[in-house]
Amino acid sequence: MSIGVHNIGQGCVTCLDYDEHYILTFPNGYGRSILTVPWIELGGECSINCSKTGYNASIVFHTKPFYGGKKHRITAEIFSPNDKKPFCSIEGEWNGVMYAKYSTGENAVFIDTKKMPTIKKKVRKLEDQADYESRCLWKDVTYNLK
Repeated sequence: MSIGVHNIGQGCVTCLDYDEHYILTFPNGYGRSILTVPWIELGGECSINCSKTGYNASIVFHTKPFYGGKKHRITAEIFSPNDKKPFCSIEGEWNGVMYAKYSTGENAVFIDTKKMPTIKKKVRKLEDQADYESRCLWKDVTYNLK
């Protein structure tokens, strides 16, 4: 009734304005109820680390229990350099509203993904991409799926 994809490896995101590089891992992906009304779910632990600042985050994507429970739940903790206690804890839904609870006692909306604008992605033309860039590498699969 479902299929899972275990993501291995890591990615790197660079914030050019701050000259910061973030190394991150990815959650597992699941296609649930594939014979009835399918839906997508993320699950597992991830991390985000910035070598320049030393800040890091530990993120857990919670899968929906078989009975009851909610879909798309996420919890996270954000740590300052060399601290073992988080200065911020986050919980909510990764495709909805996430709330932050700071060590100061302050509570706030961390992010509301439903209110974020959709930004059209910018990618180089296929002929301008290197052999191992995603769209070039998967072009035959994409063509055959279409």
